[in-house]
Amino acid sequence: MNDEGQKWQRRYQREKQARLQAEQLLEEKSSQLYEANTKLEQRFKVESSKFKREEKKFTALFHSSYDGIILLTADGIITNANETVSQLLKIDKASIKGAHILTIHPPETSQEYKQHYKQINNKGHARFECLIKKSDLTNIPVDISATKFEVDGEIIIQAIIRDITETKKSALDLEMATKAAIKANQAKSLFLATMSHEIRTPLNGIIGFTDLLLHGEISNEQRQHLKLIKKSGDILLNIINDILDFSRIESNQIELEQHDFNLSQCIEETLDIHAQTAASKHVELLYSIDPLIPRHIHGDSGRLRQILLNLVSNGLKFTEQGAITIKVTMPKDDILQFTVSDTGIGFSEDIREQLFNPFQQADASTTRKYGGTGLGLAICKQLSTAMGGDITSNSIIGKGSNFITTLPLTPAKTNIAEEKLNIANLYNLDILVVDDHPINLEFMKARLEKWGCNVTLAAHANEALKIISNKKKSFNLILSDMLMPDMDGFQLATEITNTLKELTPKMILVTSSRIEKEKENAIKVGFSKVIYKPIKETDLAKSMIDAIGKTNEPIITKPNKKKYLSKTKLTTFALIVEDNPINAKLAKLLVERLGMTAHIAHNGKEAIDSLNSKPIYDIVLMDMQMPVMDGLNATQKIRAGQAGQHYTDIPIVAMTANALHGDEAKCIAAGMNNYLSKPIDAKLLEKTLQLYHVI
Repeated sequence: MNDEGQKWQRRYQREKQARLQAEQLLEEKSSQLYEANTKLEQRFKVESSKFKREEKKFTALFHSSYDGIILLTADGIITNANETVSQLLKIDKASIKGAHILTIHPPETSQEYKQHYKQINNKGHARFECLIKKSDLTNIPVDISATKFEVDGEIIIQAIIRDITETKKSALDLEMATKAAIKANQAKSLFLATMSHEIRTPLNGIIGFTDLLLHGEISNEQRQHLKLIKKSGDILLNIINDILDFSRIESNQIELEQHDFNLSQCIEETLDIHAQTAASKHVELLYSIDPLIPRHIHGDSGRLRQILLNLVSNGLKFTEQGAITIKVTMPKDDILQFTVSDTGIGFSEDIREQLFNPFQQADASTTRKYGGTGLGLAICKQLSTAMGGDITSNSIIGKGSNFITTLPLTPAKTNIAEEKLNIANLYNLDILVVDDHPINLEFMKARLEKWGCNVTLAAHANEALKIISNKKKSFNLILSDMLMPDMDGFQLATEITNTLKELTPKMILVTSSRIEKEKENAIKVGFSKVIYKPIKETDLAKSMIDAIGKTNEPIITKPNKKKYLSKTKLTTFALIVEDNPINAKLAKLLVERLGMTAHIAHNGKEAIDSLNSKPIYDIVLMDMQMPVMDGLNATQKIRAGQAGQHYTDIPIVAMTANALHGDEAKCIAAGMNNYLSKPIDAKLLEKTLQLYHVI
């Protein structure tokens, strides 16, 4: 074969080889393509099966949903609705599809729904309550939650509809129940008001006339019986007050009166109320206030006094000897802590928490032995909470109890004018304090050293005499207790005077008893001053300054008498307006005992007639509930000049058995100047009359 033939032979072989390789590659690729196609078909079948399952799930969920579901187009055409919607509207599903959404809404609500539909399109979602219309043309309330989303470029709105008929019914039932509860509470308040008035009215006569008899000439046996009657009346009055207070606080009818007040004075007034009870049991009443605490603070002094009164009263009930102490501290800059401690029977730890629950006592026997409603501490707890604070307690059985009240501290917002004492006059004085009660000695020492005094203490009269005889430098002042073992204050004063003669220092008697002529006898045996326990800081300082002969300049002067009081009158006249004859007679006797002349009017109309006919009256004591014309109406007419222009400013004091929430405010709003609740406290009546300078 020539060269040309070999060349074509080689070319043929190469092309044949290439064709074979291409065929082989094509066969391989075809095989791979077949396998891939087979896998794709299998995957398609799997995915298709999954899609069908998901579609079945969606369909099942869509139609079995407890809530109704409607699918809408952007134009509001219903494309699908589940079985719940069909049952809710009592319409076949086929009738719903293709209808506009507004067809299932009452015509009168279409505008409202359009606003919701606009919100769905703008924000993509909305939730609202509306009415939908059933096939029988009745409406049902529903809650609709709508969401807008996009599928394959098409806008779909899903509306989930829930029937709230039962919810609305429950809300209506609740509203009716609330109204019924309010009505029942109003009925309870009315009952309490009536009960309070009806019980206080005879109590006023019982306590008032008993008090009058106690000031008369009677035998010791009669006096003891009358004291028991008065004590029983006071106990009944306290029970009524506790029930009314608890009811007011429980029904959230308590209102706090925010004002500036003297903290020391508030505590001293509290202890003063219990002074007689404490003296009869020979229990000391003491208090101390941290010097860093402002003298004047802002808050509700009345409610604070009520808390402290209850706690001190509780302490006295369970304490037979020792002391009741109020200690005021400031654990934080904005917190006041009032600790009321006693040396009584105490209580066990396991009942500590339940003490502040209503109608609870430490044990069942205490109610029988000590009495009480079990409401005092519950009232303290509720008042403390209402004032933004809290109350806790701790105790050791047989050694006493502590009740700790914490309240927010707000300093006074204004400067309060009061009598200023030149305490500097007491600086560096040598003082001897004689008292058999160790706690009282420590409290007196702390008070006097705060003023810069040099204090020496004696636990009994014989020790005092020994100190006096051994002391080279004489004392400037001696403060002596009255009731002490072996030798009382009078005997001690006599011994000191006999021993020191003209060198006898000034002496002040400190006593808890209120025995008649005790002050007169004290002066006779050498005391220059007498002060009563519980000791008021102001009284103590003033008595000491007066005793050592220093002057003290008060900044308060008594205001002039009102313009309607004649300077030439030898007596003052009170008009008592009271429909109850017993209470009218009692008020007349109480007023006349204070040196006034009293006339009686039996209702508001009679009062106005009396004022018009006699231009002599200086004050009116006005009941609230009376026939013909009540006290509030009569007061308004007097202020309007219907009893004469010269009486438009006359002091009018409410003297009423109404003691519920708001009664005092009603009296003040009507034009009255003051308020006294029945049973009338003779001392409080006297202070009130003094306030208006008619006695």
